[in-house]
Amino acid sequence: MKIAVDISVLYIAGAGVFYYRYNLLRAMLSLPTEHDLVLVDYFPVGEWARNDPPEVKELLSTGVEVRRVTGLKHRRLERVGFVQRRGLTTWARRVDDLLADRWRQLSYFEMNRRLRRHLSDVALFHSSDVVHCALPHAKNVATLYDLTAIIFPAYHTPLVRRAQAAKHRFVQKHADAVITISESARRDAIEHLGLDPDRVFVIYGGVDPAYRPLPREYVAETLKAWGLSPQNYILNLGTIEPRKNLVRLLQAYDRMRHRTPGQTIKLVQVGMRGWQYDDVFAQADVLDFRDDVMFLGRVESSLLPALYNGALMFVYPSLYEGFGLPALEAMACGTPVIAGNVSSLPEVVGEAGALVDPYDVERIAEAMVELLEDGRLRERLGRLGVERAARFSWRATAEKTVAVYENLLRS
Repeated sequence: MKIAVDISVLYIAGAGVFYYRYNLLRAMLSLPTEHDLVLVDYFPVGEWARNDPPEVKELLSTGVEVRRVTGLKHRRLERVGFVQRRGLTTWARRVDDLLADRWRQLSYFEMNRRLRRHLSDVALFHSSDVVHCALPHAKNVATLYDLTAIIFPAYHTPLVRRAQAAKHRFVQKHADAVITISESARRDAIEHLGLDPDRVFVIYGGVDPAYRPLPREYVAETLKAWGLSPQNYILNLGTIEPRKNLVRLLQAYDRMRHRTPGQTIKLVQVGMRGWQYDDVFAQADVLDFRDDVMFLGRVESSLLPALYNGALMFVYPSLYEGFGLPALEAMACGTPVIAGNVSSLPEVVGEAGALVDPYDVERIAEAMVELLEDGRLRERLGRLGVERAARFSWRATAEKTVAVYENLLRS
């Protein structure tokens, strides 16, 4: 039987959603199976980003069948060059706003029509955040990474909230099976979307083998590019946005500095700017960190294992995570972890890290001071982290996903 999986999302997704989907597909392609895998690329999604990411090129190089489907792209008049040159953008924006809902409906209708025609021979379709099409002749599967658009609507742009609402409606009406990436996300999906628990399955993500304890010499050499040295910085990784709770992290770091005046430990943040990030940089300016806080932006994935390895600790006080992959990667590298005690993070970190109330700046600071001053505690958490991270593999993620597919097909 043919199983189709959308890859259009890989052109526009970032952070966790990208790596979950990419690593899942990579692992699925390595499994022995009687089914034929078809990768679906609905071209209008991410049309502006058609330079294949290296990860997508890797998937395509395996020889797997790829079906590229064209369709309508939601275009806005205000972005047309002629309109901009004539100074008509204000007028065009009004027209765009009036037509937006109808255009979305038309483009969604056309997407469904074309995908149904091009996927008429598949037995199951695994949709994505951006392509959710109900094939009437096949089983339909969707993955819910988190429910933050419902639980924390203020943490998302109106565009993201609309997109997630459309996906939620699809999941409620059409998905024969729903995969969540943690028990926490499963509970939220059942509570907020009213899903039948019998069709919601938890499948954790994994950790890439590249994330492991590395030789100190290699780590030290890699860190020179940023003027860092091993064990002289605290690491945080994630998109700079309100949900990541970076303002409180900066406040906690400031308290830690004042309580350990003899220490010169930097705070290093890795991640691209998302939205509403001004408060983070404003807080850094107010607290006058000078060179003690570094924002590195996006870093090549090949360099991340060295950054994790070199960190004295990894602090991740996120307010909500569907899974919390960075915490798992840090643990796999043997770096002690402090994480929020909310959503999925206790499932991932367990007793191998320090779990704290992410809303309590004082408690975050206390945990940082404790790890900073207690070498034995750092060593113990580092060892426990490596052991716990070994339980998570992308092969297991792929095997469990294929098992969901096969159970559906048998039914």
